[in-house]
Amino acid sequence: MKLILAEKPSVAKTIASFLGAKTRHNGYFEGNGYIVTYAVGHLVSLYDMKDYDKDKYSGSWKMDNFPFIPQNRFKFKVEDSKKEQFNVIKTLLNRNDIEYIINATDNDREGELISFLIFLMAKNKKPVKRILVNEWTPQDITKGLQNLKDDEEMRNLQAAGYTRLITDWLIGINFTSIATLKYGNGKLLNIGRVILPTVKLVYDRDMEIRNFIPKTYFEIEGSFRCKNGEYKGKLVKNKNSKFNTPEEAKAIIDSITSEEGIITDKKVTTSKEFAPKLFSLTSLQGFITSKYSHFTSDKVLSVCQSLYEGKGKGGYITYPRTDSIYLEESLVDKTAQTLDKLKKGLPYENKIKFTKTKRVFDSSKVDSHSAITPTYIIPTNLAPDEAIVYNAIKDRFIANFMPPAEYENTEIKTDVDKNIFLTKGKVLKVKGYLEVYNKEEKDDLLPMMDKNETVDVIEVKPISKQTTPPKPYTEDTLLKAMKNCGKNVSEEDTAVLSGYSIGTSATRADVLKKIGQVGYVTKKGKSYFITDLGKNLVEIFPVKELFDVDYTGKLEKSLSDIQKGQFTRKEYLNNIMNFIWNSVNQIKYDKPKKISTENFTYNAKTKKFVSDKAHVASKKSAKSTTKTTKSSDNTSLGKCPVCGNDVMESEKGFFCTNYNSCKYGIFKDDKYLQLFKKKPTKTMVKSLLKKGEAKVKSMTGKDGNKFDAILKYEKNNNGYYGWLIKKDQ
Repeated sequence: MKLILAEKPSVAKTIASFLGAKTRHNGYFEGNGYIVTYAVGHLVSLYDMKDYDKDKYSGSWKMDNFPFIPQNRFKFKVEDSKKEQFNVIKTLLNRNDIEYIINATDNDREGELISFLIFLMAKNKKPVKRILVNEWTPQDITKGLQNLKDDEEMRNLQAAGYTRLITDWLIGINFTSIATLKYGNGKLLNIGRVILPTVKLVYDRDMEIRNFIPKTYFEIEGSFRCKNGEYKGKLVKNKNSKFNTPEEAKAIIDSITSEEGIITDKKVTTSKEFAPKLFSLTSLQGFITSKYSHFTSDKVLSVCQSLYEGKGKGGYITYPRTDSIYLEESLVDKTAQTLDKLKKGLPYENKIKFTKTKRVFDSSKVDSHSAITPTYIIPTNLAPDEAIVYNAIKDRFIANFMPPAEYENTEIKTDVDKNIFLTKGKVLKVKGYLEVYNKEEKDDLLPMMDKNETVDVIEVKPISKQTTPPKPYTEDTLLKAMKNCGKNVSEEDTAVLSGYSIGTSATRADVLKKIGQVGYVTKKGKSYFITDLGKNLVEIFPVKELFDVDYTGKLEKSLSDIQKGQFTRKEYLNNIMNFIWNSVNQIKYDKPKKISTENFTYNAKTKKFVSDKAHVASKKSAKSTTKTTKSSDNTSLGKCPVCGNDVMESEKGFFCTNYNSCKYGIFKDDKYLQLFKKKPTKTMVKSLLKKGEAKVKSMTGKDGNKFDAILKYEKNNNGYYGWLIKKDQ
């Protein structure tokens, strides 16, 4: 019997269905010589700081407790809400009939980390092999099972995942705590390895925009009439078409006295435009978010993950968490088969031709995973958002095997008193790949004219223009800036910067969501702007390395090098620990500085935090006669048991500041407690967060009798939180 560990239930279902493991049990599938079980994301997590010494570290943060670096070793635990599935896996690992384990978690840092920690905590003694697939299809599963890797070959990937986890935990717990104590002014300051340089990108762009001084310049435009029509041209002098002063432009215009000009040159060339490269996750997120306003980058990733897992029926797209826009050359045959399936019945089917080109297949430019493409399994009955993302991937894939679009380009030079006016025209001659998008190109038509033809000068005039400031970051442009550490690097050159980035394709979307949640940036329409809190943080926080995109890029590059076996985990962590030790002490002895903060109130309906100023303003503008509840004082009631962020009171209840991600929250009108004629109170929530339980007196039972009880608030198997009530004897 072989035990397969998948990362998600849906993937386990796909594998089990294909292998014939049809008998379903609690937490696994069994049959035909296989048992297929699954994690539910991260089953094993690091100890919280308080877990190391409850007496010393429980309760409020104390300056003297930092820097905090565990002396002996880092410890791990399984949260209560995840123990059931963990115990299922642990029991299966210890079954006598299990010959060996096949690790089928995602083939990346996080996937490898998930399985590594499960095997560690379960004290697994069985041999572990690794299945490597790029898509969850029967074809790939079969191939993967025939070419299993030894777990020893995955050690570098495990080391990279483990190192990333430890690094982010150490930086987060130390700098968030000490920064909040030193500068917070009653506001939690969330500090992270990837958060701060991203905030700095937005800050720098905002400062560029705010400090931008527009400059006026001039162009000279000529209007002409030839025998077949009229056209316009721009005066070019020494390859320059811009003039700094109106006097300079006027002097040139005044020198033009002729009423006629002559066409001294006419060039007609053709150009080809190939389809855009295949999607990486970053370019896909940028494409979708710029086109559809209801999409965010994290939503694109979520939909991609759903398409990749395929809902137990096989995956519809390849592995999505990739920074590559090329395919491995080993995928040539598989790609050709997929293309044959997808092109059938399309109106331009006869124009789709499979070719092996370097524009698509180039192993030298693929780091870990190839670009995102469809699989040969064609989906049906997709949800609307799934259809949007899938069709974008499919169309881009097909377009890369279509002929290029072809244009006719015309360049005219008109001489008037030895002044050259340049005119350009462009006409689409062959639609090529543009047929995929049913896109109509607007032709820039010019009238027919011949070289040496004489034309009439209708008008020569100056046109005043101004330089424009840089545009604010959008989700698309900010993701690209994170990918390239703020450097202006073309999409096709990113292989040169392999591993040098802010975050990874898998994490950037979550970072963009988080910097908004914690109040460092705000989003207006599609554009990102720095908030007062974010601006204050950048300008006051003294550890400038954490804002430095280059420093962060080097950290990410080192993690990538660990993955490749070119750098050691020990060396990396020693450097990080030294950095934390020195930097935390720098903050502790820094001059007192208070960050000017805005208070934020959680809106349970919109699931967003809004500043109290904005909250008040919206109340006034609504002209509501309804009496509003007094807003919270924004004081932390304790740490969220799921993610460790602050839990705060709002108008509607008690919510984690990271509620959008962890979903930990207690509503004041909780329907279940109302059955017992009780409402959650601040005291009750504080006790739940500190002790894991709360004593509540005088609850009313169904029989009308009063009783005292001990309440717990925990996640159920369905993923939602619920109450556990035990009578206090």
